Parts: sequence; C-alpha cells; structure tokens
Amino acid sequence: MRKPGAKRFEEMLARNHEFAGRTLAPDFPLAAFNQLQCWQQERLRCSFADLYDRADYRPAIDFFLSEVYGGLDFRERDEDMGQVMPVMIRFLPDRALVTLAEAFELQAISLESDAGMAQHMHDHGIERLDMEAYGRVYRECSDRDGRERQILLIHKMGYDLDKLVQKSWINYLVRLLRGPAIAAGFGRLQAFLETGLESFRALDDATWFVDTIYEREWAAMERLFRGDPDPFLLQGKVQPKCSER
Repeated sequence: MRKPGAKRFEEMLARNHEFAGRTLAPDFPLAAFNQLQCWQQERLRCSFADLYDRADYRPAIDFFLSEVYGGLDFRERDEDMGQVMPVMIRFLPDRALVTLAEAFELQAISLESDAGMAQHMHDHGIERLDMEAYGRVYRECSDRDGRERQILLIHKMGYDLDKLVQKSWINYLVRLLRGPAIAAGFGRLQAFLETGLESFRALDDATWFVDTIYEREWAAMERLFRGDPDPFLLQGKVQPKCSER
C-alpha cells in the first residue's frame, strides 16, 4: 500500500523544482531576490540573537537559516532528493515523509513569497531596504493565508522533527546511508538530513524552542499587517546589515 505521505512529498518536491526553473529565466528579479533574502536572514539573526547565543540552540537556528531558508542553494540538494526519492519512499516511515514534505512546502512558500516581493521591488525601483520599505513591500505583496501557513508549518515541522530524533532507528538509518550517499554524489542531501536531525537532538528544550519561534514570528506578522513601524521589536538599536548596502 502506498504511503499517504509519499504523494505529498512528491508534490512539494515538484513545486520546488518548478520554482527552481523560474529562477533561471532571464526576467527573474535575481538582484532584488538576493538582497531581500540577505536582509531577511540578517533580520532573523537579530530577532533570535538570544537563542543563537545559547550553544545548544545555535545549530537549530543555523539549520533553519542555511537549509530551510538558504537562498538558491537549495537547487542542487533538491535535484539529489528527486533522484533518491523512490528509495526514501520505500524505506522511510510515513511520518518522516510527511516531515520532509512539510520542509519542502515551507521552503516553497518562503521562496514564492520572496519572489513576489522581489518582483515588486524590481518593478518599483526599490534598491535599498530598511524596516519601513520592507514593511510596505510585505503588506502590498503578501497573502495573509499564505503567511499564516508559513508560520504554522514552522511550528508543526519543529514538533515533528523533535519526535523523529527520539526514534533511534531513524538516526541509525540516516548514518548508515552516509557512505553510499557520498559515494553516489549525494553528499549535499545527506548533510541536510543529518544536520536537521542533529540540530534538534542537541536542543535542551525543543518544545520551548519551537514555541518561541512560532510566537515571535506570528506576533511580527500581525504587526506587519497592521503597519507597525517596528514589527520585529528591534527598537532601532539593531538593523539588518543588508539595510546598509
């Protein structure tokens, strides 16, 4: 019997492949997209600096910033994922496939939202982002349902990852695949899987970590849609570095 999570996993991977193809088009607003992603990564570092300062939470923050929200570097890893997907569907439990599907849905929503904002920046000649400009572009381009789904996925995926790392055989299976994966040229994909599991295994309190991200990002979303001049509560003391470029 086909696993229910397999279909969703395939659909989300195809969605990301379609987006990857769009980024290669000559009219894709690449410069604006890269600036926006850089700005947002710096903003996230500012928003969660207190978590990042704690050694046990730092790997999980890095995982979200570099792997789940890591710009266009996802393309090579996702190509690898597409090639080994039949093997993963065969051997991984449905819960793991659902978690992978959630990770790729989150990536797709984030990338598609950023592409829409980048296109708006390009069309309106916005070459420099600051908090005011970011908030304006966010409100003019964002779909409320999509933004809510994005944050809810972060919350659910965090809980699901925490459950998976508690299953010793899942960790054993991923480690067992390391040699064959690297030998077959899938080292980037293997690193993604191992890093995600290891970062959550290192957390002192995964529930508190996931809830903290969810609560802060949901509140920031509410303030952004209200037009709050300081939606991320940075109080003008810390500005994302890319705002100065």
